[in-house]
Amino acid sequence: MKRVLLLFISAALLARLSACSPDIKISPSENETQVTSLIEQASKDVSSQNYDAAMEKALRALDLAGDDPLLKVRALESIIGVDIMASRDEDAWNKAMEAEALAREHGFKKELAAILVFKAKLCSYAEISPETGRNDEGLEYATEALALAEEAGALEQQCEACYTIGSLYINKNRWSDPIDQNIYQTAGEWLGRGQALADSCDDARLRRYGILFRSRWFQQGDRNEEAIKYFEEVMASLKETDHLTISSLDDRLVRLYTRTGEYQKALDTHDDYVFHTQKYILQKQDETLQEMQTRFEVQEKERALERSRYRTGVLILALLLATASIILAVGNIRKIRRRNVELQRVNDAKEELIQFLAKDLKNPIGTISGKIADLSASAATLSAEQIRSKCNQLAKNAESINTDVASYVGDVLIRRSQRIADIGLSMREIQIIRLSAEGLTAAQIAERLFLSVHTINTHRQRIYAKMGVGNVSEMIRKAGELGIL
Repeated sequence: MKRVLLLFISAALLARLSACSPDIKISPSENETQVTSLIEQASKDVSSQNYDAAMEKALRALDLAGDDPLLKVRALESIIGVDIMASRDEDAWNKAMEAEALAREHGFKKELAAILVFKAKLCSYAEISPETGRNDEGLEYATEALALAEEAGALEQQCEACYTIGSLYINKNRWSDPIDQNIYQTAGEWLGRGQALADSCDDARLRRYGILFRSRWFQQGDRNEEAIKYFEEVMASLKETDHLTISSLDDRLVRLYTRTGEYQKALDTHDDYVFHTQKYILQKQDETLQEMQTRFEVQEKERALERSRYRTGVLILALLLATASIILAVGNIRKIRRRNVELQRVNDAKEELIQFLAKDLKNPIGTISGKIADLSASAATLSAEQIRSKCNQLAKNAESINTDVASYVGDVLIRRSQRIADIGLSMREIQIIRLSAEGLTAAQIAERLFLSVHTINTHRQRIYAKMGVGNVSEMIRKAGELGIL
């Protein structure tokens, strides 16, 4: 019963600890949620140009991804993006190679498209001089990325691929004077295709990228008037709250107005640029405060839930301990009752034994008392089974003694027999002890047993040593205690 109870309590406690422990292994769906959340937070940090914080979150996402290939690729993609924004091109390239191999192995088309776009961008950034250009290599990556994105139905990756292809064609004309009009026209077509995809996605970030690339394209073609008209049309289509895109347009329009000699417009646009930049900063501050408030509320709810779980756990533990105490108490009560019944049975047997022994004391020969005395005298030479058998036979043949009494007598004799056996007395030594108790001297005992006096004295010395006594009187007293007499 105790073992079952302890197992029950242990299982309950383990279950409770598993429910409350903060170190518990989380399920794959929860793991994916955490990785996705960290990647999103890293992206926000990149937007705020907080690259160290972004990298910390991206690395945590990679650690949480573990052996899950898809989550690992996505985390590596986030790390590559941070490295590119922080101008760590070599680190970004190495991570891109690792992520590409993993994505190709498992057939992750959308993720592979994003990684190939990163590689194409890095090739574009390598355009430092005519001798170091990697435009054709970048075009291979970007073209494959576009095909994969189309297969996966990933509009964002399609848009990024189109922009990157357009940028690489712009690079091809960077060191040409005059520029190659076919290449220039091709670049414009790809930028236009990317802009259309950005509009269909309704993604402000992608639209801003399009503005940046389009600005480079117009500048390369020395088409300032067309650039101004294009930017003014885009400005008119933007939402008033898209302060970042508006400020980006204003920045380019200030330079374009200056090139065309429209200095007043340049000054007015610069004021507008400062206004929208400040609005964007305030907007980001509001978003940060709102995010902090939301995070605080979520943490408070989690703390309240944890406190509730803790209280529930304490209550369950208290109930378990109370239940265990009750079960143990009931078991002890039952054990005490059984012990009391056993003691009462022994006491009854003792009373009955005393009653019939008292009747037989005057003439014990042939009575139950005499038979018990005879059995007691020979108990030292009998086994426990033999003693019990003889006691049961006494109870069977006598009406004045019941089985309880016989059992009691048997227990007493067995204990005595065991004590005598523990001392190690031989039958001859027991015989000498009993004759000594009758008052016989060593010479008389020797005569009765047909032994020499020297032999009797030798036996007595051995008996003294075994019983731990020093003379005949002590030997007889100890023998009486042991039930030998």
